[in-house]
Amino acid sequence: MNASSPKSDDCSLNTQSPEQLVAENRQLHEALALAESERDNLEALISIVTEHSTVLENSLNQQKREMASYIEQVKIVTSAAAAVQKDIFTSEQLATVADRTDELGNLAKVFTETVLAVKSHEQTLIKTNQHLEHLLQAYSRFVPQELLHFLQKESVIDLRLGDHVSKEMAILFSDIRGFTTLAETMTPQENFNFINTYLGYVSPEIANHNGLIMKYMGDGLMAVFPDGVDDALQACIAQAQRLRDYNRHRHTNGQAPLSVGMGIHVGRMMVGIVGESHRMQGDALSDNVNLTARLEGLTKYYGVQLLVSEDVLQKLADRDRYPVRLIDRAIVKGRHTPITVYEVLDAEDDTLRATKLKTLPAYLEALDFYQRGQLHQAQSCFEHVYQANPTDKTVQLYLERLQLLQLQGLPHDWQGIWEFTQK
Repeated sequence: MNASSPKSDDCSLNTQSPEQLVAENRQLHEALALAESERDNLEALISIVTEHSTVLENSLNQQKREMASYIEQVKIVTSAAAAVQKDIFTSEQLATVADRTDELGNLAKVFTETVLAVKSHEQTLIKTNQHLEHLLQAYSRFVPQELLHFLQKESVIDLRLGDHVSKEMAILFSDIRGFTTLAETMTPQENFNFINTYLGYVSPEIANHNGLIMKYMGDGLMAVFPDGVDDALQACIAQAQRLRDYNRHRHTNGQAPLSVGMGIHVGRMMVGIVGESHRMQGDALSDNVNLTARLEGLTKYYGVQLLVSEDVLQKLADRDRYPVRLIDRAIVKGRHTPITVYEVLDAEDDTLRATKLKTLPAYLEALDFYQRGQLHQAQSCFEHVYQANPTDKTVQLYLERLQLLQLQGLPHDWQGIWEFTQK
């Protein structure tokens, strides 16, 4: 049985017809072709997937690079904003970002343009402010800040005609002696140079002692001291020292020394703005102003540098601080009431001051005889003072006055008061 089995299989194969074998072979070829086609399709798919994966990867890498660049340029914009706050921004900082064509580029362009426009406007404002500062400085030379504060005004543009403050103040007048004669020897330009140099020496002492220069009058000036007579007196003494400094300078240049007269009075007055709508200036108005001007004018008659009224002495915080010499009781031109005037010796140089202090007792005795009408005794005492100090022009004036009174005789109502008929 077993030996016969293979023969049975061979018989089975031999039983297939040729047609069957051809058909089976065709099926095998078709299956093989299908397998090859499927393999080709798989390879194509793999190729496509590989290609798309590469493209996608490259795209992702490009996007990563672009995003990194975008982030870096956003950081540049942020740094530019910080630079603006530190005022160190320049347009070059955003030049590369501004080249972009997207929204970030537009932002950089707008940001740069805005910052540059603001900085340009800021520079314009700075220049305008500097110009205004220069204008205010120029105005302050004509209307000083001290006057604005005194009138309780913030700016010169706030001033109006008639603005004023009325109160008791000390007032000062000063004037160069013999200026007219001196001016005739100089050209107009030399006159201006001379006046400005002199005023440059003495004028600062007014402000240094809380005073306000109301106006310059050629070779003279008028100033008020709202805080009282001590400021005015200290200013005059300081001016006298500055004048001595200036005279030393003139001596070095071979020029003659200057002599200046100063007068101080105190009283109620108005300080404010006068003029008309197109031309205004500060001024002080009062009968006390006129009296002070007369007082300053008396310095040339008595040959002294600084005269003050008795009212000034009475209002000093410490009257004994200042050595003074009684000069006269006089009625100045334009008034009917006599004033008592004193010379402040601290305005003189040390040598002349010492001499006048040394002769003061004899001088006061002579003046007492004069005021009581005892002319011969007065003359004897004044002559004694004159021998000790021949440069004392006040004593010379009294000796001349005594000769006149002895010649004409004393008025029946003599009270020791002298009336001036000239300014």
